[in-house]
Amino acid sequence: MLNKKIQSEINEPSSNAHIHRTDDHISVMPLGGLEQIGANCTLIGYKDSWIMVDLGIAFHDKLGIDVITPDISFPLSLKNKLKGIFITHAHEDHIGAVHYFWSRFNCPVYLTEFSAEVLKQKLKSRTFDPETSRIISVFPRSPILVDEFKVEFISVAHSILGACGLYIQTLGGSLFHTGDWKVDDNPLLGDKTDFERLSEIGNNGGVDCLLCDSTNVLVLEDAGSESDVKNSLDKLITKYKNKRITITCFASNVARIEAICELAQKHNRKVVIIGRSIYRMIDAVTETNYYTKNFKRYIDNIVPDEQGASMSPEQVLMICTGSQGEAKSAMYRLARGENRFIKLGKQDVVLFSSKVIPGNELSIREMQNSLIQMGVNFVTSDFEPDIHVSGHPNKNALRKMYDSLKPKALIPLHGDPVMLHAHKDFAEECGIKNTVFAVSGDIITVHKGDGVLKKLHHRNVVYNALDGKYIIPINSNCLMERTFMSTQGHISISFVIDQYNKLISNTDILIRGVFLTPNLLSTVRKNILSIITNQLAKAEMGESVINGNLRRDLQNDVKQLFSKLCDKKPVINIHVHQIGKTFKNKFSNEEVL
Repeated sequence: MLNKKIQSEINEPSSNAHIHRTDDHISVMPLGGLEQIGANCTLIGYKDSWIMVDLGIAFHDKLGIDVITPDISFPLSLKNKLKGIFITHAHEDHIGAVHYFWSRFNCPVYLTEFSAEVLKQKLKSRTFDPETSRIISVFPRSPILVDEFKVEFISVAHSILGACGLYIQTLGGSLFHTGDWKVDDNPLLGDKTDFERLSEIGNNGGVDCLLCDSTNVLVLEDAGSESDVKNSLDKLITKYKNKRITITCFASNVARIEAICELAQKHNRKVVIIGRSIYRMIDAVTETNYYTKNFKRYIDNIVPDEQGASMSPEQVLMICTGSQGEAKSAMYRLARGENRFIKLGKQDVVLFSSKVIPGNELSIREMQNSLIQMGVNFVTSDFEPDIHVSGHPNKNALRKMYDSLKPKALIPLHGDPVMLHAHKDFAEECGIKNTVFAVSGDIITVHKGDGVLKKLHHRNVVYNALDGKYIIPINSNCLMERTFMSTQGHISISFVIDQYNKLISNTDILIRGVFLTPNLLSTVRKNILSIITNQLAKAEMGESVINGNLRRDLQNDVKQLFSKLCDKKPVINIHVHQIGKTFKNKFSNEEVL
């Protein structure tokens, strides 16, 4: 806890109290969110204390990996020096990894009311009786003191409820971490960006450094308002009045889901929700102050899938997750005809009330092609721009943030390298001279008063992957082998020999992932048998070959064979079984007969 003297120093920025040189800076260490969209995580350090801002996931969809997370090895090494985790909002790329690592951290987690409910639901999905006493719900404009830090949540408009930026103060300087944000003067449900409070900070000396969302720095058009989306959807529902309408959007955009439910009532349609994540978001709302009488009235219009399937098209409006074409998502399954109750056809139109997240272009196009083949019409923001609005700031909004906060320095966050570099250039054009292009693992010092940024050190970080039930490094041997097998194929060879190294069984040869014509397959089998015979002939009579060089020599010869005949280098596993002699297995102390 900050003592009274330290509190007064923070509350009075003009104080001339002497601070030792080693205490006149803050350390910033991004751990994710700088190489791609997602997996956002940043450490903030002062003296010997640290806090973490966000702990999110990124979606992967390769090699059986759906999710990647930041590298948490350094935060774990801090132990009790990590004083708290602060979550800016409840989007997966900011909160999605917290429940995976819940038992690894012992510090409190601070977040707003709606985000807290989302996190509690996530924890319940991982354990029957989650310990939630460390979840601390906070309110905007109500600063909290955590060891050396004074942190104030400040409301920002975004495409989810309860989003906030963080005003972080220490005796060694101040930061503002925007999280995700936009300018929306009519957000329907949720808060506007609190430029009044931001301007107060700017007029009181500003901040030493701004850590800012870079997602839309390349976009010229203003983000638009959720009110615009509601009006656009209203017109489209009228246009397609004789069709069954499916609107696919992000489950976390509760304001849009409420607006769609309101429009369904206006047009005398029942609502069918397809996608469990939407129900989870609605459940989270019911535990907060956002749960109004109107919200309850709108969601009371929801009917089950099977009831909606039996109704005439003009009586139904479906809200569906999976706008990014994610495998196994609700929209993906509808487009493949795999929903148990709902079958799409010529009577349907799908409205994509969403943006294309970079990296998802192919999966979305594949899903839209499937819809066309089913006779389903669809509408995207390419043809109806106001069917979706972004939750991120363009250059005009960024300039407004700069003008309000008056930062002395800027570290671009939340984007890929192209976005971050463009944001750095734009900030310099706007007069912010101290900027830095960071990568995950950089430790950057922000100096109090002048905002000078210095890259002090770089720590190698490796993203983690969720592989089934386990969190493993993205560069693990297991995934490297999986990558190799997926491109080169796999060969398994198994045979039995006696104590004199003579074959006493047929040789089993299993070839997977390598294309071979029937004639070439026959040639490969004959060559493999010849290789085995020749290698066994070289073995010294009576010597066990299980722990010798036989496997290695066989692998080398078979690799050369496939390289010559197929121009492939498959993963090769050799299984040699020798009977009639007892020997020690080199991998254990067990006797093998």
